[in-house]
Amino acid sequence: MKLRELLGAIDSISQLPQHPAMDSEVKGLTTNSHATNVGDVFIGMPGTRVDGGDFWESAIKAGAVAAIISPQAAEKFPPYQEGVDGNSPCVIVAADMVKACAQLACAFYVYPGHKLKLIGVTGTNGKTTTSHLIEYLLAEADLSTALMGTLYTRWKGFVQTAAYTTPFAVELQKQLKSALDAGNEYGTMEVSSHALAQGRVLGCKFEVGVFTNLTQDHLDYHKDMEDYFAAKSLLFSSDYLTGRAIINADDPYGKRLIKSLGENKVWSYSVNDSTADLYMSDLSYEPNGVNGNLHTPKGDLAFSSPLVGQFNLENLLAAVAAVLHFDLDLQLIAKAIPEFEGVPGRMERVQISSNQDVSVIVDYAHTPDSLENLLKASRPFIPGKMICVFGCGGDRDKTKRPKMGKIAAHLADLAVVTSDNPRTEDPEAILQDILAGIPDTVKPMVISDRATAIRTAIMEAESGDGILLAGKGHEDYQILGTEKIHFDDREHAREALAERMK
Repeated sequence: MKLRELLGAIDSISQLPQHPAMDSEVKGLTTNSHATNVGDVFIGMPGTRVDGGDFWESAIKAGAVAAIISPQAAEKFPPYQEGVDGNSPCVIVAADMVKACAQLACAFYVYPGHKLKLIGVTGTNGKTTTSHLIEYLLAEADLSTALMGTLYTRWKGFVQTAAYTTPFAVELQKQLKSALDAGNEYGTMEVSSHALAQGRVLGCKFEVGVFTNLTQDHLDYHKDMEDYFAAKSLLFSSDYLTGRAIINADDPYGKRLIKSLGENKVWSYSVNDSTADLYMSDLSYEPNGVNGNLHTPKGDLAFSSPLVGQFNLENLLAAVAAVLHFDLDLQLIAKAIPEFEGVPGRMERVQISSNQDVSVIVDYAHTPDSLENLLKASRPFIPGKMICVFGCGGDRDKTKRPKMGKIAAHLADLAVVTSDNPRTEDPEAILQDILAGIPDTVKPMVISDRATAIRTAIMEAESGDGILLAGKGHEDYQILGTEKIHFDDREHAREALAERMK
């Protein structure tokens, strides 16, 4: 694709330059000046700390045929006088860099987000489990499906660890194109509020949009809950959603979203409200899961699921609704549900022996709501004391720390307060923020070193107790300062269990 043709898709560029580079063949797109290859177009994206457009000259020297930069970058580092001799660089100013980046990526990769049948899942909690369930059910129906989310991007024959819940536009469109080329017909994608606010998914058309819930998180980025909700709601606007919205009617923000969208394009879901489009009845909770009846617009089915907790029932309803939109057979769904093994780091049990006398569960719960859900969901399956090991991340929303401390103190028999990812904050200061929410009548155990906290909780537990390791889930690292070190809650739990059973 020639540069002239590519730039023709960008309406945020009012006038194309007269430059010999316009007839150059574009071989790739990059937003990193250090990773620029010969024939690339460099897109200098403005960031919170630095404007990538400031480095356009490095990209040109590395072989970029052109650089697209913001007006602000052009003012600070003005391009050379435009010429036609081929020696002057081709530097183009775009008024809206977010839109320009997304449009360039879509055009270069020939709009894969229009060709895949996309399901977007957004919400504070449940995105990962819901998207995995959708992928699983579609696969059970022999429908080729790509999955993009917090843990990884994957499809048959390919898997790549994810750097972001939702990649930036250039990487996202590249992944969608690869998924399409690999023969996938469907794509299920976790869509974060950051991605929606930053226009990363512009150019994607979703046949189904799922809203799981909204609880406090990311208020270090969003100015308040209304701003957070507005970002999530973008997925259900005409810019993105072409088909059906599937919305949690048990969530207050979900109720608001249903009301704003109208009934024609919405399927609501609820665990027990029979006025919803999908709901459950006759639920029976067992140590190994839950049984019940599931009522849908396409008919009813009896189901059995190994997933525990109301929040996982909500995730199951959302996933079933999504695949029913594509007319999957109800009996196939009923047969498949009991076989779903769960998601790494989401209510994941750590078991090293059938003789293990304590239970250990690892979960990603890192918000007040998700921690509360984890503790409530786990209680029926723990005959002894429930011990919760948790912390809070540094350089993130500080207001949730005392709230999480209060929840753990109220619902757990013992709260073990420790580090999560302190990043550049003082770990001890984070612990004090958490402890501020714990009443004086409750005596938590405070152990800053997470490995020691995990070992202590497991070694001091009594037979029948349950230890919940919350906050990091699937993560296999810990961020100390600016350094990322290897750390996996599951590995440390296995080591402590092995020591306990000697």
